[in-house]
Amino acid sequence: MNYWDWIALITGVLGVVLTIKQKIIAWPISLVSVIISIIAFYKAKLFGDMFLNIFYFFSGIYGWYIWEKKKTSEFNVTCIPKKMALMMLVLTTVQFIIYFFILTYFKSDQIVLDALLTASSFTCTFMMTKKWVENWVFWVIIDLSYVFLYIIKEMPAYALLYFIFAGIAGYGYYTWRIELKKLPS
Repeated sequence: MNYWDWIALITGVLGVVLTIKQKIIAWPISLVSVIISIIAFYKAKLFGDMFLNIFYFFSGIYGWYIWEKKKTSEFNVTCIPKKMALMMLVLTTVQFIIYFFILTYFKSDQIVLDALLTASSFTCTFMMTKKWVENWVFWVIIDLSYVFLYIIKEMPAYALLYFIFAGIAGYGYYTWRIELKKLPS
């Protein structure tokens, strides 16, 4: 584990914790982890993860913008609208198929797992920007799957980071559920 991996780990964890607390500073702090991760995943030939982090970079800017824009209005945690749940599943499946073929073309490593986790992470990030409480449940599953991937790829710093992310995501779900119960129906 090198110096940069530690910075990615620390800023990544801090970014997620601050997201749970709904602090806008979470977005720029997370961008530090994202930039370092882009480089690390490129070197490990995990191109799905690399492109996912490029997406995280732009979604971090988007999330920062949206949360900044909505800070003067009411922007509460909600549940995913029922009509969106099936759409999220379909979009994730379509993404998986597309990423599978792209990653195959670029001779990525661990193609099926990389494509599936990349597609799921894109969808889940969108859910987070909308403050849908269910995003945290999906992050627990995704993050634990990433632990497995990074163990296979002998990337212990990232395996540790995503194990921590899984625990934090569980706490995020708990915290946002409490907030959701406090809101008037």
